[in-house]
Amino acid sequence: MILLIAAALTLTACQSGQAADPMPTGGFWSTAAVSDDEKLAVIRKVRAIDACALLPRESLAALGRVSEVENVQPDQCRANIAVDAHPAGIDANWSVGASYGVEPTIGEPVVERAMGDVRVLYHDEPSTSADPQVRASCAALAKFVTGADLMLSVRAPQDACATAEELLRIALVQWRDEPAHGSSPDSDRTVVTGADPCAVAAFLGTQVPVADQGIVKCRLTVDGHEAILTFGYSPERVVISAVPAFTAGPRQVYRSDAAPSGITSLTAIVGPTLTASAAESLLGPQVPTVRVTTDAAVAEKIMREALALLP
Repeated sequence: MILLIAAALTLTACQSGQAADPMPTGGFWSTAAVSDDEKLAVIRKVRAIDACALLPRESLAALGRVSEVENVQPDQCRANIAVDAHPAGIDANWSVGASYGVEPTIGEPVVERAMGDVRVLYHDEPSTSADPQVRASCAALAKFVTGADLMLSVRAPQDACATAEELLRIALVQWRDEPAHGSSPDSDRTVVTGADPCAVAAFLGTQVPVADQGIVKCRLTVDGHEAILTFGYSPERVVISAVPAFTAGPRQVYRSDAAPSGITSLTAIVGPTLTASAAESLLGPQVPTVRVTTDAAVAEKIMREALALLP
């Protein structure tokens, strides 16, 4: 399948009189971020995008019957699409990001092509079965000139990369409109939606390099200890199965330790349960959380400051 995609791309590139790629270009997302201020502006803009709105239900309906769209994480969504004569249908999972340190990867080998001025990498995992009901997998990574990225993984009958390309073309057009949180009826609105996990750094007397700032995750150093602060969604039962550690205002903080490393993970639930999902497991509904992983004393210090910043 990789060879077929590569051959098709080469043939297309060599054809004379080829129609121009209709994908939009220009503006903010087509300008390289060079300075730290420019990179931070990209991160803020990506964080403000409603990920589920990039693939609206009405667009997904062109592929089949949309049975579910779920806001998996503040920066991530998934959809299931029923397809006639294919019981398993199509599963798509996508997330928004921006990288100025280690770039995200999708595995090897990859085939690269362009959609306008966006570089797209495909990692194809075709089905090894002759049964047309068996789904193939495709991972795709779209990289904007700015340093922003859109990650998409698809499981679909037959050619999953063809489905991924179709979905990417929809999502990259929607991206240029920068749909704000709440644009999709399938998105959850919580206190961590669009929130900056690195905002706490100013209250801890530390600075965070741009390379360590993410959409929902912040890597920071406090009192000589490296720490990771994450805003996300977690199964409620997993959180409350840990040991109650302390309360910060009205919120209970739970603790788990990774022996023998001595690393502590603190987690606090910071809002009501999310919209029920058909994929909800025995672990219970998803809840918005703040998680800090580092030395125990430093983790508590960061957690208390982070919770104080949330409504």
